[in-house]
Amino acid sequence: MTRHYRTALSALLLILASTLVLAQETHSQVDSRDVHSIEKRTSFKVWNRERNGHACIMSIVFIVLYPLGAISIHLPIDHIPYLRNTYLRNKIMAIHAPIQILAFVMMIGGMALGIKVAQFAGFLHSPIQAHVVIGFIAVLTIIIFQPVLGILQHRYFKKTGRKSIFAYMHRWIGRVAIVLGMINSGLGFQLAKKNIIIHTHSYVRSYVILGILVTIWVSLVIYDELKLRKSAAVADGGEKAATQQQEQK
Repeated sequence: MTRHYRTALSALLLILASTLVLAQETHSQVDSRDVHSIEKRTSFKVWNRERNGHACIMSIVFIVLYPLGAISIHLPIDHIPYLRNTYLRNKIMAIHAPIQILAFVMMIGGMALGIKVAQFAGFLHSPIQAHVVIGFIAVLTIIIFQPVLGILQHRYFKKTGRKSIFAYMHRWIGRVAIVLGMINSGLGFQLAKKNIIIHTHSYVRSYVILGILVTIWVSLVIYDELKLRKSAAVADGGEKAATQQQEQK
């Protein structure tokens, strides 16, 4: 009997030991899975914050700041009595340049966040998303061309008081890049919808602001163009009248 008890006790202890080992292994696996799950959740939270930061910064840059910088060139400061004799009369240095510099710095930060977001989500691998391609084109165009062209035109204007080819290149390259950035904002919303729900008010807010600023921008550009044509017509009329008077004499 004693031998049977010992045998039974040994078997019981062996079973208990194996059960404890199995429980420990299972607990370790669960802990490991929980750690990986927590790491994934933490990584996603960080990535989501970076994505939101990218979207917020680039929306401010291309929907608000760059259009405001373009609008500032066409503001009728000379026709506003309280502003015509202030430092704001120099629209380029007082308004346009500070806005563009702020937008430029923010754009670089937003681009850096965008690259991190794209790497995490695999957007930089084939097939590359249209949002990524257009974003690189718009941002790199501004980084490479706009500061250089703006400085060259400013130096030329200080010497001659006139516009050069640099002014027209700076203007039209900037306009194209801004429009590309605006379009890319919409593509960014479409791309983000694959992972998260974007509320309608986000679209409405962005596009209402965009519509207002673009309307003001285009209206001022058309107004300035018509004013220049009218001035040119008046000047041509004056020259013709002076020529006719000389011929009559």
